[in-house]
Amino acid sequence: MKFITAIFANAWKIYFLLVVMLVIIVLYPIQIVLLTNEKHFQKGFKLTRFQARAILFLIGVRREIHGNIPNDENTSYIICPNHSSYLDILLLYAAFPTYFIFLGKKELGSVPIFNVYFKKMNLLVDRANPKAAHQAIVNACEKLRNGTNLVIFPEGTIPSTTPKMKAFKNGAFFAASETNTAIIPITFKDNYKLLEDSWSFFSKTKPGKSRVYIHAPVLPKNGAVDLLTLREQTKNAIESQLDSI
Repeated sequence: MKFITAIFANAWKIYFLLVVMLVIIVLYPIQIVLLTNEKHFQKGFKLTRFQARAILFLIGVRREIHGNIPNDENTSYIICPNHSSYLDILLLYAAFPTYFIFLGKKELGSVPIFNVYFKKMNLLVDRANPKAAHQAIVNACEKLRNGTNLVIFPEGTIPSTTPKMKAFKNGAFFAASETNTAIIPITFKDNYKLLEDSWSFFSKTKPGKSRVYIHAPVLPKNGAVDLLTLREQTKNAIESQLDSI
């Protein structure tokens, strides 16, 4: 029975990858225009949201959002989710209507076709280069001061211990304290059960419901000295919905 379930799961995974590639390739000529010219980034973001929602619909992943979605164009914020699956990125675009950018790893900029989303609109960080990593955070702070919302996965990667989170990196909380920007903790409760980050034949892969919990903003109070407090408050908020798994 387990083997038969795995066959269907892997068939769905192949279908998922085909849907992603098809949706991206069909709209690629438009996106390459919109996402390589800053004056069109807002339009590119809206098209990316449409792509994400279309992919989720076609693969049978239903989103269930708990909490209020910040939709204030006059206030920037840092979105900090747990990172449990590649579905996380699709769910972020589907859940948040207000323009945001990612601070992502440098390697994303070298993936063919997919890299159009990271060439210019989003920020990339070279974690192996401390000077470049610091500059990426400086650039992120500048974006926040200019009113752009920013997504940072504080774990930095998908942990092998999912749903248990890795230790948080300090970048998001340094940026928050430096710019006095609110952090919005996000919990993805089910994504790792729908698309596990594994190529094992028996990995968890299936359509289903994805619950997204949007927590109350975590606000800086004391500048840079508040960094550790911000980190712990954000982690506790995210874990509040992971504990019941």
